[in-house]
Amino acid sequence: MGSVTPSGPQPPYPLHESIKDKLDPVYAAFYNKHIIHQQQVHLQPVYASRTSGILIPGGGPQLLVGKKEDILIRRRETKGPDILVRVFTPEGEKPRNGWPLMVYYHGGGWVLGNIETENTVCSHLCNRARCVVVTVDYRLAPENPYPAAVHDSWETLLWLTSTGFSRLHIDPSKCAIGGSSAGGNLAAIMCHKSLSCPEVVPKFLIQLLMVPVTDNTALVSNTPSWRQNEFVPALPAVKMMWYRWHYLPEKSRWGEPEASPLLYPNEDGSWAKLPKALVVVGELDVLRTEGEKYAEKLEDNGVKADLKIMKGMPHPFLAMDGVLEQGKQTITFMVEALKEAFK
Repeated sequence: MGSVTPSGPQPPYPLHESIKDKLDPVYAAFYNKHIIHQQQVHLQPVYASRTSGILIPGGGPQLLVGKKEDILIRRRETKGPDILVRVFTPEGEKPRNGWPLMVYYHGGGWVLGNIETENTVCSHLCNRARCVVVTVDYRLAPENPYPAAVHDSWETLLWLTSTGFSRLHIDPSKCAIGGSSAGGNLAAIMCHKSLSCPEVVPKFLIQLLMVPVTDNTALVSNTPSWRQNEFVPALPAVKMMWYRWHYLPEKSRWGEPEASPLLYPNEDGSWAKLPKALVVVGELDVLRTEGEKYAEKLEDNGVKADLKIMKGMPHPFLAMDGVLEQGKQTITFMVEALKEAFK
């Protein structure tokens, strides 16, 4: 977990010369006013980052929903504690066949974040797309490294089909999945895993992958966006490696498909069976290239993938919808994609 004393350079952290003139001016101004003097996550102990307040400043307010409920679910295939999920249900009467469903996994590099982290996004999807949203409090590294988060994500899908559909009044024919960053990684993996068990987990109409991690073998030396954005604020390359080493302490496992969904094999043509996708990436995010490649691989296999690149944006723009128009716009992209899928 590290010592109490932060290691490495101390605040302030001015924008790097290689990136400062490329950033959206609204983001740059917000950074220089509110973030420049904050201790950087990868330069302090994990527990300090988990208890230091808001993970990413600049988020907007939650929207009203009909009900929020926390449920502990029991495992069926893996070992570990019960898993906490939060359920957002829209206001009003459910449709005759039940509510559409959106399963959502939060970001935070598999190390930070919790069931509270992306409630704003979840409330927008619930309220505006008129669907039940289930968000998962999966276990975090380094205490619970890979594949703990994958197991918790999968157990949630098993629970939904066996128990959750009836309890939450879900329409099984209208299901979607998604997440941001590490959560986008988990959502993509769940889509692949679901292909082998279509009778016991939801069949998804669409996957919403926001700034997803799809390739944990990506490095500055082998990936264009890592090289171009090595010193970007919010998620510089060294910070992404800090997350990776906590989650994947065994380098030999970085390329396993359940860690790097871009590397799922396709000898059996399974990629063609995946749900269509909305993939949104930041132009100045180290993760941009792997998001682009994931969308390209879907398209190459005949799966529609709507790729959107948010100009001038580093990694956390979705969570900054209170100050960034690009964050608000991305939530609208998600809402509209769900509406279209649930028609």
